Amino acid sequence: MKTEEITFIKGLKNGETLAYTRIYDLYHERLYSFVIRFVKVPELAEDILQEVFLTLWKVRERVDSEQSLQAYLYKISRNCVFKALKKNARQQQFRERIMAASGAGAKTASDEERLTWKEYENILTDAIDALPVQRRKVFKLCRDEGKTYDGVAAELGISKNTVKEHMVLATRAIKLHISKYVDFQSLLLFLVLSCM
Repeated sequence: MKTEEITFIKGLKNGETLAYTRIYDLYHERLYSFVIRFVKVPELAEDILQEVFLTLWKVRERVDSEQSLQAYLYKISRNCVFKALKKNARQQQFRERIMAASGAGAKTASDEERLTWKEYENILTDAIDALPVQRRKVFKLCRDEGKTYDGVAAELGISKNTVKEHMVLATRAIKLHISKYVDFQSLLLFLVLSCM
């Protein structure tokens, strides 16, 4: 084990936020690459990493300075991925039940139902098109192309925090736009099915 890593672990165990930040900076990208292979969705991968580093902080006093910190972080990451996948599987079952109950998932959906869902998709497209140019670009790169916040930040020459802010504001604006045209229950169903 590297001397630097041992120093970070000792600092972490003593509750030093600087050591914690250095560990985050050192391992974030590696763990992101590991997590994204399983979950495929950048936003979910980032959420999982937040959980990983939160868990590390909570159990910092139990971290063994004789063991590899990297191996320990991968173990936490694996557990957080399994937890997230299990949760998402339950949500997928929930979405399928909603679709079945609403008739949206039926193979024999009526022309009226298909027309309604097409209308919702058009409203969503209009909402995205109404975003300011940079915000729309960020949203499409993250959502449609599956790029990471870091990747989008590098591509557009902006900070990762700016990318996050654009995504929050874009999602808020899209939901607000959709709510003008769709009643609350239909909006909820559409948002659940669209995984927004």
